[in-house]
Amino acid sequence: MTKTLSYRKKRSKDSAKRFLSGEARHPYVLREDIADGLRNIIDGESEHISESKHKNISSSCTCQKTLGQFAEMFKSMFRNDLKLNSKVSPDKPNTTKKHRNITLQNKWLLENIFDSHGNYIYCFSCIKEILGVGGDRLRRLRKIKRNQVNRPVIQLRKDQVPSERACDIVVPADETNILDWWMNLKDSSIVELRSPLKLHYGKSNNDKKELLPCFLKFIDNNSQPNGRRIGSHGPLFFLSSKFDRINQPSVNQADKPEQWKRRSLVYEFNRTLAGDGSISDRTAKKWMKTYRPKHAITPKKTDYCEMCAECREQKRRYETVAMRLQQNGNSSEEKIFENQALAESYGLLVEEHRTDADNELRHYRQLTDKSRALYLSIEELQRKKSKTEIEKTKLWELINQVTFTLSLDYQQSKLIPHWGFSPQPGETYYLRKLAHNIFGIVNHTLAENTVYVSDERVGTKNGDMTVSLTDHYISQKLPSWGRHLCLFMDNGPTNKNQFMLQWGMELVARGDYDTIRMCFFVPGHAKNDADRLFSRISHAFNKNDVFITEHLVTIIDSIIKPDGSCILVDNREIVNWKELLAKKYSSFISIKNYRDFLIKRNSNGKIFVYHKACCYHGEYAKKNLLKKGIDVGLDLKNEISKFTYDVRGLSPDLSENKIADLVKMYDKFINPTLRPKWIPISPQIKIGHIEASSPSSELARQHMMNLKKEKRNRGKKQ
Repeated sequence: MTKTLSYRKKRSKDSAKRFLSGEARHPYVLREDIADGLRNIIDGESEHISESKHKNISSSCTCQKTLGQFAEMFKSMFRNDLKLNSKVSPDKPNTTKKHRNITLQNKWLLENIFDSHGNYIYCFSCIKEILGVGGDRLRRLRKIKRNQVNRPVIQLRKDQVPSERACDIVVPADETNILDWWMNLKDSSIVELRSPLKLHYGKSNNDKKELLPCFLKFIDNNSQPNGRRIGSHGPLFFLSSKFDRINQPSVNQADKPEQWKRRSLVYEFNRTLAGDGSISDRTAKKWMKTYRPKHAITPKKTDYCEMCAECREQKRRYETVAMRLQQNGNSSEEKIFENQALAESYGLLVEEHRTDADNELRHYRQLTDKSRALYLSIEELQRKKSKTEIEKTKLWELINQVTFTLSLDYQQSKLIPHWGFSPQPGETYYLRKLAHNIFGIVNHTLAENTVYVSDERVGTKNGDMTVSLTDHYISQKLPSWGRHLCLFMDNGPTNKNQFMLQWGMELVARGDYDTIRMCFFVPGHAKNDADRLFSRISHAFNKNDVFITEHLVTIIDSIIKPDGSCILVDNREIVNWKELLAKKYSSFISIKNYRDFLIKRNSNGKIFVYHKACCYHGEYAKKNLLKKGIDVGLDLKNEISKFTYDVRGLSPDLSENKIADLVKMYDKFINPTLRPKWIPISPQIKIGHIEASSPSSELARQHMMNLKKEKRNRGKKQ
């Protein structure tokens, strides 16, 4: 008696055939057997399977019919390793050792035993028995397959899909016959392609961790703060402007000029290793994301530096002229070559300018690191209570070697009163406020910061204020045993002026220091460590109400502590150095042409200003600024008290309009207890009498009209 197949058995049998022929995405699965994988009710053909060979395979599944056809192919995935044996006789051939190709097997398993959602197509036990795969391995691969759904998808033309990426093609959900769907697609049809699966998550055998300290030091030496507030979403540091990319040149770019290749961050770093190793683009990006997440490539800006902007503008101009002359065909080759040469020359000039700025920044980092290291060695020796003769000699040598290195700069003036936390009253937007000057000093040797705050009643930002605040700092904060001083500043007229050089000569003349060096950064590229300090101050200032000067001092003091302090300046601390130093010293001619000045005595004991155009290389030339007929021993220190702004009355008075604006703000919008004492008292504003009544909009409107009338009447009286 022949058995008739039930509907489900017949459907299972047909589904298996369609699956093997590629017409179905996966065989039919019975609902009650989903938990164990694919368990179909098969027909009588499975009864012929040898029970001794497949004793663990279920008697009710079709796994042997479908998966068994690939078992031999799967187990034959080997890689051949040639085993060399020096002791083997010449006539005996070398043996070859076979190993399972795990990677190739894993790729095949991911493509053939799971559906697109990570479910088993076959029985879990059958897969292990037929293919000889462990259960832990299958579970790991299933997890990878399930994560495939969340992988990013890219779109490509059909003819652009590599043959080895065919398994990553995303098939539409409503397609049942994959082969027909693929064959009917045109070459220009767009298909979706998932990124390849990552089969190995272990640690690399060559992670190059020994190069990480060198890489981080390279990043720090070639980066500078961009002035953004701490806590902002964007980067806080930009890499040197000569780097326009991270990736190193590819094989196709091997013929590019060396100067172009060195604009790659990875290429330049590998050059510094001098053949002692290298890193890849991916490693550099991973390290930057992990250890320097706030560092980024400098964005392309036309206003980053006037010199850079001018050179790029001229380069584009002459490139365009040369191109149009070639297109017209009416110009001579000499004229075309002339414009091309000019364009290339401007390109070389801007590269030279940017390289100069990078070298100067590197020199700056080297000097600051060296001064800090020497001072730490001095501190270590000074802490010892009993020193040997060798240690005393070494301490004396270090004291003569250490240079106290400072970075000086002004921050953008802060206007007070400032509403940073509370909403700003609309009427105060166009009123004139009191400007406060902030002068920051970063002591790299002592690792501390100092900020001086003064309002415009004390004086404007000029050479007198810069020299006065710097002189106050070195006399109060630096150790008396220091013999060498180095100042880093930008090229602004408040820093680079005649008074700074003359003041330095005066310090050396009276024996306070043996050498004083003043370095000025390349114009347009003058970012230093003081900018990091200013970014923190700006962030706190913008988030708080600052109504009086004491508020500003408190905010700054809380930011820079414990390794810093904020000092409020008055008229008695600002000296008219211009008039005082003119008694003894003359002006330095062509000061704009030089960026490095060294003040010291020569072998005969005479003080000169040694100068050169660049801070990191070149030979010094000397110049004497001492006036003829002036006594060399004349000490101006005793006359400083006679030339203060307080004595000379040089502090500018505020205009009447600004005083009136400040009175309006403090009287109307700020707590009277916070009103500065120096602001004059304004006449009281009298409000018209309003009869008491129940609350209404009309009552408020009447009150507002009375306020405006009183305000107009008060304005007419004034």
